[in-house]
Order: sequence, then structure tokens, then C-alpha cells
Amino acid sequence: MKIKRFICITITLFFVTIGYSQEYLTNFEYNIELRERLLREDMTVSLPFFDDFTDAKSFSDRWQNYDVLINSGFPLFPTNYNAVTFDILDESGKVYPNGSSNPFIADSLMSHPIRLVDDAGNRLSPADSLYLSFYYQPQGRGDAPDENDSLVLMFGIVTDTAVIWNHVWSTEGMSLDDFMENNDEKYFKQVMIPVDDEKYFDNDLIILFYNYGTMPSTMYPNDRSNGDVWNVDFVYLDRNRSYDDTSYPLVSFSENSPSMLKRYQSMPYRQYVSNPTVAMKTTYEMFIANLDMEGCNTQYSCHIENINSDWTFDYNSEWCYLAPFYSSGFQNCEGDNATQACPHLKNFLFDMNSSLDSASFLITHIITVDNEDSDAKGDTLYGKQEFYNYYAYDDGIPEKGYGVTPHNSSLASQFSISVPDTLQGVQILFNRTFKDANYDFFDIVVWNDNNGKPGNEIYRLENQRPIWNDEHIYEYTYYKFEKTIKVNGIIYVGIMQHSSESINIGFDTSIDNHQYNFFESGDGWQNSMMPGSLMIRPVVGGDYFVDIDENMEIDMSLGLYPNPTSGVLKINNDVAAKCSNVTIFDMMGRGVRNYHDANEINVGDLDNGMYMMRVVTDDGRCYTERFIISK
Repeated sequence: MKIKRFICITITLFFVTIGYSQEYLTNFEYNIELRERLLREDMTVSLPFFDDFTDAKSFSDRWQNYDVLINSGFPLFPTNYNAVTFDILDESGKVYPNGSSNPFIADSLMSHPIRLVDDAGNRLSPADSLYLSFYYQPQGRGDAPDENDSLVLMFGIVTDTAVIWNHVWSTEGMSLDDFMENNDEKYFKQVMIPVDDEKYFDNDLIILFYNYGTMPSTMYPNDRSNGDVWNVDFVYLDRNRSYDDTSYPLVSFSENSPSMLKRYQSMPYRQYVSNPTVAMKTTYEMFIANLDMEGCNTQYSCHIENINSDWTFDYNSEWCYLAPFYSSGFQNCEGDNATQACPHLKNFLFDMNSSLDSASFLITHIITVDNEDSDAKGDTLYGKQEFYNYYAYDDGIPEKGYGVTPHNSSLASQFSISVPDTLQGVQILFNRTFKDANYDFFDIVVWNDNNGKPGNEIYRLENQRPIWNDEHIYEYTYYKFEKTIKVNGIIYVGIMQHSSESINIGFDTSIDNHQYNFFESGDGWQNSMMPGSLMIRPVVGGDYFVDIDENMEIDMSLGLYPNPTSGVLKINNDVAAKCSNVTIFDMMGRGVRNYHDANEINVGDLDNGMYMMRVVTDDGRCYTERFIISK
């Protein structure tokens, strides 16, 4: 999800020296058109203001413009699942047209006006100890921001005539290695900012993050692509906090739901059914963090269901003690912890029906906290395991771009076909470059195997070019072959480029399959040393079929309405409405209400603010969604 809304901004630039030259914004003012839109929409939010970016559907409830990408690919070991990524790409994946080798403003993330009032509607003051905190990380799995790049935080004051901007915080670009060296080897750094200036309390407050990026001065224009990456997570603004308020009563999942396949992220169902025991992992890794200051007892469970049938599978770990993340990091795979951090499913196989040509499984990961010894709340993470008619090594997010030089160089990925099949075409994801400099010709080629490397050419589709979707970021293009190719055993699918520069195929650095990637640039085929996965997906079988976009959020929302509410909340999701247990948590993780078999709930007796509702249905599904009480 990367969406951009047009906003006119007047900018004044200054150079400030703080031990180095650093460019950033100040005196940031909206024009009259935007001010009138703010008044017309009247979209204000109440304290506490919190977003951990796990719920993309309610993103617009808190943010009014967002060029950032909500994802789990670019951030490396985020505070919890998902973060927002700032880079130099717009909402459709294009490099910003104002990009240059000098620092330029790229992505931004701006909140709705936040009302700084207490539950009774009285204006807050500096005495109410208001703090904003967030976590950030440069580079992650993507490209490191240069030292002249920066991530910037501004506070906007909404007055009767304008929005007045104040520079609050900024940091210079650096590599992840340098960042971690200066951050006690931690992947993310938390920033605590007091809101203690009188000028912020007379009007509503707006939070604005944005980044400066630079494009490399290079003789290869095709290298100017998705770069200068920053990741931000866990934005939290509330009163009655302190500088030491750095923990959160939550045991959370970090990273994506892992594939349960040994080699692929996705594969054709027919190929899986033909040899399932070879296709499956026996153990997978979960990254679980206790963000509280105190340790607690936890249990991990996993529920798997076939979306198109009543087949289910359940796994429950042993209960075990989980120390705080700040002292011990993620849960390790030793002792009793192994059943949580590294579940072993023994002889587990997905449901198999040889009469079907596709299948999809919803995987729900749940971490439960023993509330007898802790106020922390657990977490839920959703994933999918898909079996359609393509092979995929990647998860759909291209953290980098891959290419070879010079002209007529080739690249390929290896695929293993268990039973004879027909190759219909190939999906390829291409990163965009500045002014689409990589819009060059290439041939799509299929090779047979020659002792573990590409051998003789089987098929060639000539004179193709990258195709992008101007409406959506990171979408695959399907190149249909002119004839069906019979395949079996080991094959290689890739391209031979015509130009002397990189064609910039999407490269997923979150999943390392370099042993299956090969390139040939004049000295014979060589195995790639670059850790990651080429985003090339051969399509086999019958008619071309693609499931929903891999980057779309799984709809496990409750559909709560009205939201915000002053009284009764209703559940609009028909499946979630068949609930057996409903629990409401405040944003500190404390359970404040519990109900049974109710899909209309009166919450009017709760104080103003943000809450979390968790619903467990009769068939064991778990749904969570935030809501706001505003009276």
C-alpha cells in the first residue's frame, strides 16, 4: 500500500551546520487551498495517538497524506510486524521527477490534526507531560541513505489562518551497520520527544515526517532506482508520559509470516501434491519480542485453515518464560523456547486434493500472555500459503534491483519441476528507475540443465520491454509465451538483455535464494553471490491465474462502525460477527472489558481515547481492530 494525496506546500530551505552540512526544512507553511480543505474535512483525532502500522485499513484514520509504503519487507527486525518505509519512489513506484544528486524532498507522512485535550475536553498544558515517541532505522534491507540525506520530524500548529511548522528533530543518513554500531547493536532506535512548548497547546497539533534523498551521480542511469531507505515504526503520542517511558506492555511478532515450504514462497498446487514431503519444511522460525519492562509467561499457537474447505490444523507450544526484549532480544530457539521460536510441526502436510488445480491456506500465528503475572497483551499475525500455478522465491517486495553488464548478458533462476507440466509464460517485476532509464529491450529465455547450471536454450521470447502499472507500486507483469513449452526436472528461466546497462529486475533481499540465481556476462554461467531472490515467476499449467496482490493486507478486520464512536459499536464482518469472546484493551495493553456472544457492544462508559478490540469466533478465528471513543 503506497498512496499519495496531492498537497500544495510552500518551502523555505536552510543549511544548518551541526558538525556536518545538513539540509532540512523549516518555516513550512500550507497554502490557503490546503487550509480550507482541513477546515472542510474537520478530520481531527484524539489522544492517545498511536500507530504501529499493522492495520493498513485504518491508516487513514490517523494520517491525512501518505507517500510511504506500509510493508514488512524493507524494515529489518522491526519493533513489531510492519513499518512505514520512506524512499525516493512515489505512490506508483516512480522515482520522484524532481530527483537529483543534491538532497531533495521525497516521501512524507502527515497526521490529521490532533486535539490536545483531556477526557473532559479541557486543553492540556506542558504540565501534562506530553511525549511523542517513535522508532526508526536507516537502510533496513534496502539501500542506505547517504550522509547528506536525512529523516526529519516537524510539528505543525493549526491556527485560524495557517499551519505553522517547527523543525523538531532530524538525523543524517548512514548505513545500517554504522547505525547499529552507534546504537548498541540494536536494529531500531527509539526517539523520545517532549511536547513542552506553550505554543503547541493553544491549537491542534500535526505530526509530519519526511525524508531527503539523493540520486547517485553515476554513468549508469539505470542505477537510479529505489534507494535512500528509512523505516519508521511505533509512533505514540500521549500525556502522562516521561522520558523513561520506553517500554510497552506487548509481546509482539516481528517479521513476516514465514513460508512453510522448504524452497519456495509459493508453488503450483499440482506440483506440491505430487511430492509434498519433499516440498515442506519441518521447522520454521518466529521472531517474538517482549516489549514490556518485565518478563512474562507466553504460549505460541498456530491455526491453519483451507480457505475453500473445512480442513484445519492446530499447533500449540509449551508455556515458557520470555525475558524483556531490551535485555535479551528475540526469543531464542533453545530449551522450552524452541517450541515457540522454532516450531517443529513433525510430519505436517497441507490438505491435499488431487482433483483441484489450486489451493490457499490462511495461517494465524497467536502469542498468548499469562495475565496472572503480567499486564502485557499478546499479538496475532496473519499469513497465507498459496498454491496456484506459478513458482515464487520472493514475497512480492523488491528491496533492491538486480542487473548485469555488459550488453547481451543473461541472468536466470533455477526451478525444479516434480512432474511433467507445461510452461505458459513468466511473471517478472521490474523496478522503476529515474525517467524509466531501464526501458530497454530484452529476450525472455528458458534453458535446460547442464550439471547444475543453465544449459541449452529451450525457448526464447524476443524483444520485450519492462512494463509497469502507473496506478500501483510493485506489480508483476505477465509475459505470455507464443507457444506452450513442455517441461520436467530442472529448468532455468530468465532474460538476456540487449542494452549495456542493468535492466533492474526486482530483487527480494529478505529471502536468500542466491544458490538458485545465475548470471552470464561473457565468461560462462556463474552462480550469483548476491544474497536474495530474483523476482521471476514461471507460470505453468492451464489458463493463467493469479491470486490477489501479494502486497495486499489480509482482511481480518472487524469492520467496526461507527468509528469513532460515542456509544455503541457494531461488527460489520459477517464471519467475525459469529463471535464467542470479545475483549477490549486500552493502549497500555490492559483488558478493560470482556463480552460473550455479542456483535453490538456499548462502550459509552469508557473514557475518550483509542482502544483495541479482539474477537475470537466460534470456529477459532481471531480478529483485532482499533477504535476510538470520542464523546
